[in-house]
Parts: sequence; C-alpha cells; structure tokens
Amino acid sequence: MENQGKPFKRTIKTLTIAQSLSIIEQVEKYGRKVSEVAKDFSIAQSTVSTLFKQKEKWHRMGKLNVDKKRKRLVGNEKLERSMEIFVDQARENNLPLSGSILREKACEFAQKLGIPNFKGSSGWLSKFLKRQKMTFRKLCGESASVDLSVTDNWISQTLPSIIAEYDARDIYNTDETGLYYKCLPDKTFAFRSETCHGGKYSKQRLTVMCATNMDGSDKLPLLVIGKSKNPRCFKKKKSLPVIYESNTKAWMTSILFEKWIMQLDERFSKENRKVVMFVDNCTAHPKSLQPKR
Repeated sequence: MENQGKPFKRTIKTLTIAQSLSIIEQVEKYGRKVSEVAKDFSIAQSTVSTLFKQKEKWHRMGKLNVDKKRKRLVGNEKLERSMEIFVDQARENNLPLSGSILREKACEFAQKLGIPNFKGSSGWLSKFLKRQKMTFRKLCGESASVDLSVTDNWISQTLPSIIAEYDARDIYNTDETGLYYKCLPDKTFAFRSETCHGGKYSKQRLTVMCATNMDGSDKLPLLVIGKSKNPRCFKKKKSLPVIYESNTKAWMTSILFEKWIMQLDERFSKENRKVVMFVDNCTAHPKSLQPKR
C-alpha cells in the first residue's frame, strides 16, 4: 500500500548505536521533549521513549563499540610505537616525510615484527595520521642548514668586536629575495568533499635586494633586477621608487652588486660616515672591493 503523504517512521532496529545515543542525549542532556526529538529524527515517539528507558544498555553498547574501534584502529601496538619513534627521529633530523615513505616504513616494521597480511594501505595511513594528529605542511625556510654552535659563538664573541666602534645607524644588513609575482599560493581552504587541485606554478620572477640599518632610520631604496632592460610598464615613467637593473636571468651578479655597493660608498663618503654592511656568502657578493676614493 502506498504511503498517503505520511512521514516515514523508522523503527528502533534501523538505528545505529551512535544515532540511538544521540537521541538519548537530546532527552537526557538537553531536556528536550520526546515529541520534538521524534520529529527531528523522523521516528515514532514510542521509539524515543523506549530508547530512553533502555539508556543504560545503550551506553554500555556504546562503550563496547568505542573499545572495539580503538583496538581495530591501533591494530598492533608494537607497530604503532615503532612508527611513532621513526617519525620523531626523522623530524628531529629535519627529514621530510611523505605518505609513501610512511607506508613503506610501516611495511618494513610489520615484516620484522612478524605481522601477517599487513599492506600499509591508504586507509591505514589515513588512520595513523589521524591517531597521531599529523598534518601535511609545507616546509619553510632553512633553519636546519646552519650549525647553531658556530652561529652562537659568532654572535657572542665575533660580532660584538666588529660593531663595537659603530653606532646603530651605521650598521647595515642587506640580502636578496626572489619575488615570484605571478605565483599563486600553494595552500588553500577547501571543502572536505572537494578534490583540491592547483595550477602550474609560474616561474616568472624578479630579484629584490633589501637593505636597512640597525635602528631602522635608513631604509635604502630597493634594488630590483628583472629580465627586460626596458619593460613596457616603464614606458611613460620618468622616475622609479626603486633602483632597476636587468640581465637575462633576473639574478644578482657580482657586477651588479659591486656597482650598487660603490654607489652607496660614494654617498656615505659625502656624508662623512663610516659604516659596516653585513651580507651573506653568496657567490655574487665579491669578497673584496676597492672603493673609489
């Protein structure tokens, strides 16, 4: 017989443990009326009443179900612990970890521990990451590329002796950075159900050199290096807020750096200032320069 427009009523047998506990919680914890809860879950009021009367049984069933899930998730405690130690050691040494590396290492541990039929599937990896609260992040910077003991010694002993005779306004630092002006962000917020794809990253770039003194009173004009000698966007510009140079790769070169530093030296000479400029050991930075004085 066809349903004459009446709402569909589910029986207690069609409800999962989680749904049953949720219904009980609505009445027990939030004090909602049985009729309201029955309407929300599209079930009969008698079903809600029966569930509430048997709430102790459902709570026990819920606890047993959670315990079973935990055992199924962990699977093997030795394998889980081995993977935890492996991840800790890898990150302490700043080694990047991918999903394929984790799966392969898990299979290796499983074989050594004598765990049969372990395949290190995508499902296992997903649950392992969730249990360990691990997320996939982009590596930033090169914090592990420098020996900290060397830098600490340089900061505490060498640096003070270098800057002792200079005022803060006469201590400068400069460095280059790549500006990928057409490159879109490589991370985004997305719906869980969405397949998130990114486009091909643009490699068009400029090199920008920034320099300022210690107390921030003198921020030098940016030195921008591009590929085009006369970009179209400069066509009607009579002056620029930056110093612009060019070469085929838009990179800093020793010739450009020497030209820039010599112009700066002339300025400081006219101002009768003695300054110190800190730069890194990039090959484009000449080790020795002869001022034109």
